[in-house]
Amino acid sequence: MRLLFLSTSSLEDPSPRGRWLPLARELAALGHQPELVMLHPTYGRLPAGQRRQERGGVVVYYAGQMHVYGPVTQRRYYGSAALLRVTLLATWRLLLAALRAHPDAIHVCKPQPMNGMAGMLAARRLGVPLYVDCDDYEAGGNRFGSPWQRALVRYWEDMLPRRAAAVTVNTRFLQSRCAELGVAPERIVYVPNGIAAARIGTPPPRQVAGLRAALGLGDAPVAVYAGTLSETSHNLGLLLDAFALVHAQLPGAKLLLVGTGPDHNALAARAHDLGLEGHALFVGHADYAMVPAYFALARCSADPVADDAVARGRSPLKIVESLAAGVPVVTGDVGDRAEMLGARGGTIVAPGSARALADGMLAYLRGAAADSNAAGFAREQAAHFRWGRLAREWLEAYR
Repeated sequence: MRLLFLSTSSLEDPSPRGRWLPLARELAALGHQPELVMLHPTYGRLPAGQRRQERGGVVVYYAGQMHVYGPVTQRRYYGSAALLRVTLLATWRLLLAALRAHPDAIHVCKPQPMNGMAGMLAARRLGVPLYVDCDDYEAGGNRFGSPWQRALVRYWEDMLPRRAAAVTVNTRFLQSRCAELGVAPERIVYVPNGIAAARIGTPPPRQVAGLRAALGLGDAPVAVYAGTLSETSHNLGLLLDAFALVHAQLPGAKLLLVGTGPDHNALAARAHDLGLEGHALFVGHADYAMVPAYFALARCSADPVADDAVARGRSPLKIVESLAAGVPVVTGDVGDRAEMLGARGGTIVAPGSARALADGMLAYLRGAAADSNAAGFAREQAAHFRWGRLAREWLEAYR
């Protein structure tokens, strides 16, 4: 089957890199022909030879400019007029790319206006089925420059799943939400976020030791957060408040915040105000290949959440990545997180509570430097989320 995935972001972003590309690779291994048509944050500066790539049996084609501009560490947002122009041009280019590919089926990656419109028009023109993947609740958790932008995204998130032949979702919350929108249960396929089998295991010890030395961690017990530095999407203020409580009881502990995002400066200022300078370390963007090594520095990772629709709508890649590296996770009892951790993959605490999150981290930070049992349990849990297994569940959407 020739499958076309339509995405409004690039492989620099978490969902394409951590969900759709590895999934497409597994589908290619099963004999299908997947292609990812995407948008790029610096499309105008992308060399022509890099606009069409081959990634592990998957064709990746960049058709136009994303709705934000700049590399992942320096993203800038367009004003309303410029955003409208970029959006219309990107929609047109996604549509043309879909028509040229002439697939057997089109799968829209997130029900958004640009890829949603392009997918609907192309599917109608080609006479092929249209599918939709809902992997978070954009209207409830994204940063918007104006109310009309949020309203537009909300419209597409509500409308497109009802029009699709089937819908794939990565959380039980989104499964229920689609059912409430009127999508028949048999047309909703639950596929949580996963991990490539090759990423399950212990990162090279020399790489981890070199990274620990480069960061000046010594033998300090470490907790890690890896993800976007955005208060809109992730409750990082809660994490800093919790680590201030950890620091009061365990002054030698370190918190690594791996990643970048629009709230980096505000979060760094908050850490300073909490007296965490030199203890909460903002290490910046990490190459995807290095992420397991950052996790391996830690005795636990943290996924700070409040009990809201944003958190319930997410299947955090950071959880499966942490488990794959053998590092237990401390997170709130929200959405599918308890199911993801299983009985021994980490600790579930009360959501939205800095004290509860701190106590969960302290239990690991005060423990032995390397707990082989905890590491083994974590990797065993990660194996349940191998993309090789999940790809077969994904195929149920097309049947």
